[in-house]
Amino acid sequence: SHSYKIETVAEGLRNPWSIAFLPDGRALVTEREGRLRLLQADGKLQAAALSGVPAVYSSGQAGLFDVLVPSNFAQTQQIFLSYACGSRSTNFTCIARAKFTDQGLQDVKEIFRSQVEKSGNAHFGGRMVQLPDSTLVLTLGDGFDYREQAQNLGNHFGKLIRINTDGTIPKDNPFNIRKDQKPEIYSYGHRNPQGATLAPD
Repeated sequence: SHSYKIETVAEGLRNPWSIAFLPDGRALVTEREGRLRLLQADGKLQAAALSGVPAVYSSGQAGLFDVLVPSNFAQTQQIFLSYACGSRSTNFTCIARAKFTDQGLQDVKEIFRSQVEKSGNAHFGGRMVQLPDSTLVLTLGDGFDYREQAQNLGNHFGKLIRINTDGTIPKDNPFNIRKDQKPEIYSYGHRNPQGATLAPD
């Protein structure tokens, strides 16, 4: 049998979606509505949200998703955010790179935007994982109303994509060969993966 202890670390968050730890023990937490919050190492929530977060489309399942602190953060001070961008009639899943400071984000740059556009507010995916070679993997949902497109290699619906941290495409991606296939695709045929992790092997 297992024994569990539930301990409240922080209070006052609204729809927290993701958490990532900085090397000094502090943590970044995304709130789906589009706010990035800073937790001190003791769990105290900084009152003001961090400034500089890119414009987020927030509705239903759409919003600010993952925050990723990369392996070289100590050298670059950069973080990555995934989020829904656009409007209800025309939206995408995006990744932005930014420099983290205690006051807010600086040098914010969008490095990926899913293709093609969709409408609605469901099934964006949005989880990021960094692989040992430093590339980023992002999960992308099927957009709910576009589920058959998850098998189509000409778009990003229902895919995992893999990019370099500057947004360029790794040469060894499996579909980086034919012009009618999206070269960012790493895996396809998914519904709406909102969790991903890298196994020890």
